[in-house]
Amino acid sequence: MTIHLICDISGSMRDGGKPFILRTLVTSIAQWVLYGYGHAEVILWAWSIKVERISDWSPKSEFPDELLSCSGATNLSSLIQSFDSKLDGKVLLLTDGFWSRDDVRALKRWKGGLPPDTLRIIKIGADSNPQLKGPELFSSDDLFAALDGWPREVEEWM
Repeated sequence: MTIHLICDISGSMRDGGKPFILRTLVTSIAQWVLYGYGHAEVILWAWSIKVERISDWSPKSEFPDELLSCSGATNLSSLIQSFDSKLDGKVLLLTDGFWSRDDVRALKRWKGGLPPDTLRIIKIGADSNPQLKGPELFSSDDLFAALDGWPREVEEWM
């Protein structure tokens, strides 16, 4: 099973220690896999105006410095287009959730077209968007609760 770990690096993620919370979460997920608690291949992505795969990253790698440089705005259309037709696995989105109303509607439509329990969102920061609600949303403190039993299929990928 593949988990696409998408990190919001938009300008709203610049303040309140959010880049360092993001680093802690990515590192925790890497250790979750390395220590054998999670049986998944993790692919790391940076997301703001566009979505870019961090191709030289693996759970054994250092945290990529480019994920600490937060600027611009998120573009949900680019996220959906990047994963819409070729989504294989699960999506774990790390974000503060500050999107336009149109983007929220687009995310709901996209989520509705995905297989059940494909998307989980980890809200980052004390000021994360309180408007975001739903069973797929978790606080950063609940990262391991979000990962527990997800993905359900266990595959060896090493």
